[in-house]
This record gives sequence, C-alpha cells and structure tokens, in this order.
Amino acid sequence: MKIGIRAHDIHIFDDPEGLAQALKKHGFNFVQFAPRVSLAGLTHQGAKLNFGLANQVKQAFDRNGVTIAVLGCYCNIIDPDLAKRQQVLNQFKKYLTVAHSFGANLVATETGSVDPTFHKTVNNFTPIKIEETIAVIKELVQIAEKVGCLVGIEPGVNHPIYSLVVTQQLLAAIPSPNLQIVLDPGSLVMHAEDDPVALLKQGIELFGDRIYAYHLKDFFYHDNHIEITPIGEGVADIEAMLRVINEQQPGAYAIADELSARDIEQSLTRLQAMAQRIN
Repeated sequence: MKIGIRAHDIHIFDDPEGLAQALKKHGFNFVQFAPRVSLAGLTHQGAKLNFGLANQVKQAFDRNGVTIAVLGCYCNIIDPDLAKRQQVLNQFKKYLTVAHSFGANLVATETGSVDPTFHKTVNNFTPIKIEETIAVIKELVQIAEKVGCLVGIEPGVNHPIYSLVVTQQLLAAIPSPNLQIVLDPGSLVMHAEDDPVALLKQGIELFGDRIYAYHLKDFFYHDNHIEITPIGEGVADIEAMLRVINEQQPGAYAIADELSARDIEQSLTRLQAMAQRIN
C-alpha cells in the first residue's frame, strides 16, 4: 500500500525540483500540493498561477516519479463578505483551469464558514446555509465540467458540509461525476465517542464511488475539539483505517494530513511500517 503526504509538510518552498527530489527521497510517489504554501513566493500565496510555472512543477515532479494527486485550493467559498467570496471562487476556477498543467485531475477545498475567523458556530449548519453552499459548489462543478477537471470537497465539522449525511445530500443535489469527495474521518469527529474507523466505513458504504482520496490524521479529543498528534500517539487507529481503505479500494489515494515539522520523521516511519504490514 502506498501513502501520500501534503507536499508542504516537507519544508522546501519555491523550489519545485528540490521539493520533488526530497519527496522521492522519502519514498512518496503522490502528494497533495498547495501552491499557496509550496509556491508562496512565486504565486503571491497562491493567488497568481500561470500555466508555465505549473508545467515546470509537473516536469520536476515527473523526473522524480511524483504525481500531484490533489491540487489544494482551500478557501472560504461561503465567506459572508460577498466580494471576498467572489475573489476566492474566481481563484478556485483558475485552479480548475490550470490543474492539468500541474498534472492534477482534481482541485480540493473545504466549504468554509459563515464566521471568517472560523470559530465554531452552529450557523454553519442551518438548512439555508447548506443549500447556499451546495449552490456555490454547483457553480464550481459547472466550470470543472467545461475544462475537464474535478472538484473535490472535504467535509468537516465546522463547515456547512459537516457530516456524512449532509455529504450525501450534496452528492444527491449534484450528481455530476465531476464532483468528488476527499474524506477525512478525523475531520468528521464531533464528539469524544465518535470512532473515525466507523466513520470511514460508513462513508465508503454511503458514497464510496464518489470518494477520490482519503486524508488520515491522528489526534486526541479535548475541550470539544480534536487536537492533532504525531501518528501513533493519538486515539485514531490509523492502521485499521489503512486496512479498510486497502480492502475496499485497493490503490486509492491515502494522504497523511497535518503532520508537524517537529515529528514528521517519526510519523512517516510509523506510517510506512503500517503500510508494510498491510502489504
């Protein structure tokens, strides 16, 4: 089994060749790539992409056997400031247009918040806000259909698309194959008793044919929210989740998420050991 990583968890920036070589050295052959971070200086924090730079990244990654599985454009697509919302939606549409020059098939985001500071609020969960979010995603999917790309939505507990049930609602409202899901069971944990392995299994059962990639992170639950830990030090059974993915969708993109720079080598060693036991 192969496991990917967010490219910016390897702290090499504005240097596609150096980053690609480092990813190859660590044994990765696919990544999630966020220009906002990995190319911060060259793209004005991801706001300005061009086809030539995207192709330079693709060529560097190709030389080192690395594929961009997910192009990240995580932004607040339901920002209450409509001018800011339109700005990020235009940016996301640009990412959809340029994705193939990066060698990517999908551009991913979470669904944002009615609170631009992202403090927890139940106002994200109202039927009106969910419908508004679905309408915004439908607009993005229509662009994706025109340019031959995929929109990836990652559900999360502090967003309007916040649960497996609401994700089903989204997929039913937009049956287009150009809409796919990036499923992170840890991001759907709302209560201490929630089991990310069970959430993963349920997600695959409900809409497995619309899951493009998986995010995996370890954590413990504290003060009504999760706190990320190095792999193997939290309550999430990462190996069990990897086994479920491998059994249900062998070869699927499984991407380690939110690895801290301080503990990354330890986390990667543990992840690679898990993958070897599964193989």
